[in-house]
Amino acid sequence: MKTFSEFLEESKRIKVLRTAHYTNRENKKKIMDTGFNDSTSTGTYHPDDRKGIVYTTPSSRVGNDYGTKPVSLKIVNPKIHSTDSPKDYRSKLKSWRRDASDEDVVSNTNKPTDPRKQSKSAIESGNKIVRVPDAHENPLRKVPKGSYIMVDKEVANKSIDKNPQPTMRASDKPKRTKIALKRK
Repeated sequence: MKTFSEFLEESKRIKVLRTAHYTNRENKKKIMDTGFNDSTSTGTYHPDDRKGIVYTTPSSRVGNDYGTKPVSLKIVNPKIHSTDSPKDYRSKLKSWRRDASDEDVVSNTNKPTDPRKQSKSAIESGNKIVRVPDAHENPLRKVPKGSYIMVDKEVANKSIDKNPQPTMRASDKPKRTKIALKRK
């Protein structure tokens, strides 16, 4: 039996990644009942020959582009492999083209790796969680910035948060409207 102080010390070491998979109402119900299934669709960063990847994001602005109902995930002590953002990749590619010799350009020597290939190799090497920062970033149009987090299906199924913490509010206080100022 642990003492309360031992419990507090252990809780300080635990890191939790909160993220969500956005979908429609029917799919959310299926996922909550039976878990994630292998997806037949291929997303932007989906490895060509690997199924069992669940796309999630910590950003609700990015997630709302894909669906309105989030399935919350609470991943305890995640080991995340981070890739370059598309913006970082483009800047590295521009500097490589500017500074590389003609032989390097022809043979693609020291060419930066595309984030899609980085994520594919990370998943193939056994990483369970891959983060692509600012994957939604697009310089030509205004789209919300955010990151994709690709999670292995088994990890996602273990991490489904079926009982999220309720928001507590005193019953005698009215709910704040969108235009009302926050109380201090």
